[in-house]
Amino acid sequence: MIIKKLKIITFRNIEELEIDFIDKLNIIIGENGSGKTNILNSIYYLSTGSTMFSTKESELPKFPNSSFFLGGSFNRDTEDIKIEIIFKDKRKIISINGKPISGLRELVGVIPIIYFNYRTKDLILREPEIRRDFLDNYISIMDKEYKKLIIEYQDLLTVKNSALKKLKDDRGNFYYETLLSTVNEGMYEKGILIQEKRDSFINKIKEKIIDFGFKDIRIDYEPKVITLQELNKIKSDEIERGFSLLGPHLDDIFFNRRGVDIKVLLSLGEIEELSLYIILSLWFIFYEKLKTEPIFLLDDLFETLDNNKIENLINLLYNLRQVIMTSFDEKVIPVELIKNSSTFFLNRI
Repeated sequence: MIIKKLKIITFRNIEELEIDFIDKLNIIIGENGSGKTNILNSIYYLSTGSTMFSTKESELPKFPNSSFFLGGSFNRDTEDIKIEIIFKDKRKIISINGKPISGLRELVGVIPIIYFNYRTKDLILREPEIRRDFLDNYISIMDKEYKKLIIEYQDLLTVKNSALKKLKDDRGNFYYETLLSTVNEGMYEKGILIQEKRDSFINKIKEKIIDFGFKDIRIDYEPKVITLQELNKIKSDEIERGFSLLGPHLDDIFFNRRGVDIKVLLSLGEIEELSLYIILSLWFIFYEKLKTEPIFLLDDLFETLDNNKIENLINLLYNLRQVIMTSFDEKVIPVELIKNSSTFFLNRI
């Protein structure tokens, strides 16, 4: 999979821009504030219908505009794919090859994509919600059934939390007791499938990380295993608290070395390197599953890793179908990368 052409109109800080990309390496160079990260963000948005940074869509149009347009021409093997997104009047219209789609489910997975930026290390450093989002976002690209399960599970969770709050104020209410029982059964059925798919996905990452040389790093999935027996056991506690206490919405991943959290063992630079190779492992997992190479977006890689680590990475990047990366300064980029890439310079906006 590659992107051949990108068109942006009034998206973030970009007024209007068109870029042609090549196979292999593409490098976008510009000062901070020039819009290079927003170019990557626009490609990601065309692939997923959402931004890399969970920005509100009302904040995406370039001020003072209230609308934006994104268009991308992609190629998957011998198939050309054109995706356009128009945001106007607080509505988003997405079309694939000129035909409007009814929802994001039809978009996710059409253009497989992975990305790395300075926030990727938060996968290891910050709260469990970020790790669950990581699992949901990337598994959904490979597995449309998983995306459907997550949406349905979240809908059930919303209903359950509402019923729990009602029961806290009105214990024994027959309607809400029956509703809670029905919702628990649905959450159990879907939760088991979600956790099985997450476990399989994490095991694949473990295998790739070992191949990359991280033999002493453990990536342990910590599911809040959901069973009907356990749901019945904690029913009173859930009613008292007014929210669900068990299920995939509380799962986590524990990054450790011999049981010790790597946050206290590794330097920030080592954590950034590990997070990069976790993302790189997804490229190979996607390729094996989808039989097509995902587009790899790398934001400010050269400012993140030292020269020795970048040299180790270069050979891997050369072997990928398409890589689009950014940098604030041409001087920090290895000369051989510049020679063998398409380079695009941005002026500060």
